[in-house]
Amino acid sequence: MQDDLIITTTTEMCTNRGVNAVLAGLPKVGKTYAMRTLPGRPLIIDCENGQLCNQGIPLPAIQIRNWTDALKLRDGLLGSDKYAAFDCIGIDSISVLAEMHLAEEIKRVADPRQAFGNVARNVREWINDIKNVMDKHIIFISKTAPGDDGRMMPLMPGKMLANELLFLMDEILFLRFVNDEEGNPQRVIQCHGCETYNAGDRSGQLNFYEPPDLGYIITKIQSGVNNHELQLQAQG
Repeated sequence: MQDDLIITTTTEMCTNRGVNAVLAGLPKVGKTYAMRTLPGRPLIIDCENGQLCNQGIPLPAIQIRNWTDALKLRDGLLGSDKYAAFDCIGIDSISVLAEMHLAEEIKRVADPRQAFGNVARNVREWINDIKNVMDKHIIFISKTAPGDDGRMMPLMPGKMLANELLFLMDEILFLRFVNDEEGNPQRVIQCHGCETYNAGDRSGQLNFYEPPDLGYIITKIQSGVNNHELQLQAQG
């Protein structure tokens, strides 16, 4: 077998790729509203008919009604020019999409355990394919609930799929309210874990709390690559 593997650098691997993240949060905290802060030209993938807060903003959108629609979207993103003009894909929400697929599988197979297993496998593969669309930022909106350790985490049908989501994503972010110094509630995006939230930032660029602006966060994450390139140019 011929060795045709190409040696590159970790910096080059990150230069032409987008950011993938889960944005989780409690109901009505503003997750769907946050989609309007995506940079460039976003495409909203609506799985729950829940875009009322964005009705005054004509964001390009596609409605997913079943798992077949989800597969069509994946295949299109991987091989169609239809989506070439979009910089970001916002999926609202991955929790509802997985629940939709589970409802279909429960009707299709007799054993509920098989249905959960099928959904875990299919959704995991779908997420992997979608998040590896290298030239786009992929943001998955998610419900949230306490995990086995009591910390809030993204909510998915079945414990296995929920736990795997923590490993699949570069960023596990939580949109939440935090009181400011005067006691007034402010929306923030939590980017690091604590005793109550299972968040995480693979980039190492984000503070514990960031503004509820996904464009700002994505730019900040990518600044790590940009800053390294500038340092190399200066050294040269």
